[in-house]
Amino acid sequence: MSFTFPPFLLPYNTSPATYLTSNPGATKLVVGAVITNHHDRVLLIQRAAHDGFPLKWECPGGCVDDADESVLHAVCREVLEETGLVVTRVLGVVDQTEFEGKEEGWRWRKITFLVEVEVQSGDNLEVEGGSGCGEGVLGVRLDPAEHCDAVWASEEEVMAGSCGGREIEFAYEEQRKLVLKVLRGCRSGVETVVGWVV
Repeated sequence: MSFTFPPFLLPYNTSPATYLTSNPGATKLVVGAVITNHHDRVLLIQRAAHDGFPLKWECPGGCVDDADESVLHAVCREVLEETGLVVTRVLGVVDQTEFEGKEEGWRWRKITFLVEVEVQSGDNLEVEGGSGCGEGVLGVRLDPAEHCDAVWASEEEVMAGSCGGREIEFAYEEQRKLVLKVLRGCRSGVETVVGWVV
């Protein structure tokens, strides 16, 4: 897995165990990835009907595994597993939240990164296992065990809760707000967006 990242992300280029030792408020980690398409659309994936939050929409992400080389490697792995896209660059952290787990004493930290993905010549919006809307250049391959559809949604579509005839209802309202914040921020430049959380 080969990707680049700016020096200010070095604290996330450590093993999950080292990160948790350095950040005693959290006991478990989750990562998320906001993937934009030329900064005017964001990739959203729809959870499978048999999964938690069935048929709700989200950005790619998931649990950090103890075996992950680093927190940054974890976000790249999750993007690949859930979308088939290869992260080439982690640009920065756009959100960091903490929440209590169902298990006694667990406190989760979710770190959401803005990432760039590899674009192959001829890639388009065809989504294996689903169909995309809007315009763009990135192809997506879903894992049907986890997700059943994907869209590249614009700010207007996220605000309207509809894209290509599909109702876009997020698994979490906070994620919808974050997606809108990133899309609005990207109009001013990526440097503005990744400066929110250090």
